[in-house]
Amino acid sequence: MKKIIIIYILLTFAVSAEVVTTEGEYNYTGNISENEACSLAKERAKLKALEKVIGQKISSEELENCSEVDGKTSCERNQFFLSSFNGEITQLKELDKEIITQKIENSNQNSYICKIKIQTVVKKTTQTLDNSFDFNVKLNEKNFKQGDELKLELLLNKPIFLTIFQILPYETKDYQVHKIFPNKLDYKNFLTDKVISLPKKAKYEIYFPDNLDKRSVDEYLFLIGSEKKIDWLDKYTKIEDLKKAYINEKFIIYKYKEYTIYK
Repeated sequence: MKKIIIIYILLTFAVSAEVVTTEGEYNYTGNISENEACSLAKERAKLKALEKVIGQKISSEELENCSEVDGKTSCERNQFFLSSFNGEITQLKELDKEIITQKIENSNQNSYICKIKIQTVVKKTTQTLDNSFDFNVKLNEKNFKQGDELKLELLLNKPIFLTIFQILPYETKDYQVHKIFPNKLDYKNFLTDKVISLPKKAKYEIYFPDNLDKRSVDEYLFLIGSEKKIDWLDKYTKIEDLKKAYINEKFIIYKYKEYTIYK
């Protein structure tokens, strides 16, 4: 089972940019294509670039834990997605690419390594925290199946405006980000009670994505609290579009939670 990861933070922003050069490699056999392996090698290089600038290290233990459900491919892409909320890669240039062939011991088969070297410009977001402004969130389950209901319990230390987005990182043809709160039924998003259960009138029903050849998939809830009302869009085409929207806002705090859906 993958870890539920909550990242919180964000209030007053200052942005600095840094040029970094990093390398990533991915060892593979015939189970995945060269293009897929090199894509993952590039993701590793991008993750290293973020780690260099923002100082956030993703441990090998975390990668192994989150890969137990659906393999390293989805796991590593999700880890890059999670880390990228604390920084932004604004420019990327591929400097070198190499495919290395090596024999598998006691076998007639070969394994391969794709090595990618990149140069990136990474913007780091630094935060000035306000400890008096915070909230916490708990999901009713960590793992869901088709037809299950998703519910949240929130703990607040002061009244806030709350917006909740559902993030579908696997989506390539439609919108990756959908606002689920407030909505037509639960439209009041200024929350004043210290303990809040959501949804109130609406229903969050889980479904497994169509045409996805996997036995499980990860999705995220991204919660943004603010001291003033912010008119967010109902949908964002890419995760990066949401990030560009919130990174320009002041005096907000965000958290996100991961959950897994099984067939």
